[in-house]
Amino acid sequence: FWRWITRSRRRGDEGRGSAMMKGTNMVTGARRAPTSILLRGGDCRTAWLRASQGARGPRPRRAIETPQPAPVSPDDAERVVDELKQMKQEKLERAGKYRSKVAGTETPEWNFARVVSNTEVFPKMRELVLEVETSRELVSLRNSYCAVGKRCQAKVRGGEPVELVPSCAPFPAEEQHDALLKLRGDLRAGQTKLPEEPVRVSALLSVLVSPEDGEIFDLRPEDESVDAEDLQVEVGAFLGLGMDLRGPLQSVYNYPTVLLCAEGKGIGTAKAMIEASMGRGGLDLTYRDDVRLYYKVPNEDSVCYSHLFETWEEEFGVKTVVHTSTFLDAFDDDDTLEYEPEQTAVVSLGGEEADEMAAELCEEAEIKMLVRSSGEQREMHYADTGRVV
Repeated sequence: FWRWITRSRRRGDEGRGSAMMKGTNMVTGARRAPTSILLRGGDCRTAWLRASQGARGPRPRRAIETPQPAPVSPDDAERVVDELKQMKQEKLERAGKYRSKVAGTETPEWNFARVVSNTEVFPKMRELVLEVETSRELVSLRNSYCAVGKRCQAKVRGGEPVELVPSCAPFPAEEQHDALLKLRGDLRAGQTKLPEEPVRVSALLSVLVSPEDGEIFDLRPEDESVDAEDLQVEVGAFLGLGMDLRGPLQSVYNYPTVLLCAEGKGIGTAKAMIEASMGRGGLDLTYRDDVRLYYKVPNEDSVCYSHLFETWEEEFGVKTVVHTSTFLDAFDDDDTLEYEPEQTAVVSLGGEEADEMAAELCEEAEIKMLVRSSGEQREMHYADTGRVV
């Protein structure tokens, strides 16, 4: 609402009221013209304060003094700069404790392995089972057993390293989940970012050994209570790139028939390929229409893994044919095999002699797809510098 207000004070009597109406100050007796201000209800107190000040004017305000900074000497400025540089260096050092290890550059070359068992598969061949370290913090992807056809590098008591043929499937990548999370620097809810010990992931590695491999042939199992530094065997980086199994060969529809030709220690690679799935570097033989393993041996007493032949056929669909002659003779004697040359692949597992016999089989059977054990897959490019992302 609106109201008219005059700059005056009420005294309660007529005389004072008339004087007030005339604009006379009852305290000082000063005469001033009446002023009427059109105000809103909320501005009444402000108007009264302005009218009561009269000729005195606004109340003086006290000035606030702003403190001036003290002058900085050159020595003090240099000291501050040095402190900032030191703080930055300490921050970088702290960050280095949590920085991801780059694959292939910051992992140890050799890791201790415990002997689990040493079983004789036939008189001059044994299967040595080792408990090895597979954590990605200690074994980079480049140096790990991640593809069929890679060779194990081992040494006993710091001696000369020897190359061994693995007879088990490559290590599954799913077991590296925690180690990879730590390498990336990720944290779980409620976890504090502090320096921690490496995440260890152990796995069993089986390799074929012979008397030609030296003292590793005669190793005995070790107890779990033995300290790592007291173990006899050390395992280094796995050699090679693995067999070239990529490309059209991986399609179960393009090549529903696969013939595996193994000789000597190549039976270990055949075992690894049969037991490996598609995600672990294999050919997913379970979903093929027909898979045969032609196993060439010097004599019937030199058959390795004979107790697994039935399991391979029931679980993986691989039928084993043992023969003492060439792969071509084993192929000719196999009356139950029906194949189309364009939809059949031959995989050679062994040395140069096995590759030659497999090539002879392909030539006679008009099979064009031949994968040699000596042929490795295309080289992979790994991160050597920078932060793992």
